[in-house]
Amino acid sequence: MMRRNALCMTLGITALCGPVTAEEDNFNLGGHVRVNYGHRDWQAPAIRDGLEFESIKLTVDGKFDDFSYKADYRWYENTDFDTVRYADLTWHYDEYLDVTGGITKVPFGLLPFASNSFWFSANYYIGFEDDYDAGVVARYERGPFTVHAGYFLNDEYNNAARFGRYSFDVADDGEYRNQEDGQYNLRVNYEARLLPRSTTDIGVSFQQGDIFNFDTQDSGDMTAYAVHLRHNQKPWKVELQYLDYRYDLAAPEGQLQDRLALSSFEAPFLMASEGQSYMANLAYSFPFTVASLEDITCYSEYSRVEGDSEAGSDSTQWVNGCSFGWSKLFVYVDSIQGKNMWFSGGSGMGLNFNDDPQSTHRLNISLGVYF
Repeated sequence: MMRRNALCMTLGITALCGPVTAEEDNFNLGGHVRVNYGHRDWQAPAIRDGLEFESIKLTVDGKFDDFSYKADYRWYENTDFDTVRYADLTWHYDEYLDVTGGITKVPFGLLPFASNSFWFSANYYIGFEDDYDAGVVARYERGPFTVHAGYFLNDEYNNAARFGRYSFDVADDGEYRNQEDGQYNLRVNYEARLLPRSTTDIGVSFQQGDIFNFDTQDSGDMTAYAVHLRHNQKPWKVELQYLDYRYDLAAPEGQLQDRLALSSFEAPFLMASEGQSYMANLAYSFPFTVASLEDITCYSEYSRVEGDSEAGSDSTQWVNGCSFGWSKLFVYVDSIQGKNMWFSGGSGMGLNFNDDPQSTHRLNISLGVYF
């Protein structure tokens, strides 16, 4: 039970895992308080190292009749903004079908996450991991098959010029002025049992949507697909994913169409408008406790984004680290090797920025109390 509760609090999905306090149908309040220590070798010595208060999170979840609800709101001190992560309502039609509406997770790629580290994979920074938009998702699960089908009207704020948000979304940065304007998603997953005492999830995801340009007052579009696999052979886990995406933008005459702006955490940046991403993770969860430490998992995660244009350049991230719980405390220790990588010293994703360092190293230690 301790292992289950710590994982649910860490992921912030108590409504999905089951409440950790009170009776099943009661209202639940949770959250976290986190601090981070960081070392960033590309920065000036005066600011290269530091311990800072990172965020406060409040979550609510509960059930009534055939419905359940959950919400997650965060205040980030280190970047000075607050934002919703998700806020949705689920109708449990029967034992096979759920329908969820609100600001909810986009069903694409490996779920619930394509990573095990605090830092996530490169897919998060291009908008294809742990992304939340305003829409409706139907989830049908029967036997080994799980199918998600969703439609999203827009991003969570319907405001592409708002950069303070949790999800990475298409942005209006004043020059590249686009916004998400309707999106369809379809995801199919099959859980196979290929080996004794193991599970293998094999899935495909598809996404198609309109991208509105404020300058031309016209719409382009985007498409993306992914194939993904997760194999659990306890205590080992292997995760693989290939993703291909393309934005066909209705940009004004003379503007480069091989890039578009994205934003999150108060920081807009440029990303290649066409490309692929590759991801491979290996994780080991210790089947025992060490002293009072539980949920000990160590991992090595590699992800790469390749931009398809003359100005394209690979963005890579390699994360090696461990996480563990100790009562209400949960800790991540991550060593991040980056190259041309946003949030790791780079200026964007999948594009050649001449002023970027060739490679960077970042040490990140997250200390969080989850309640």
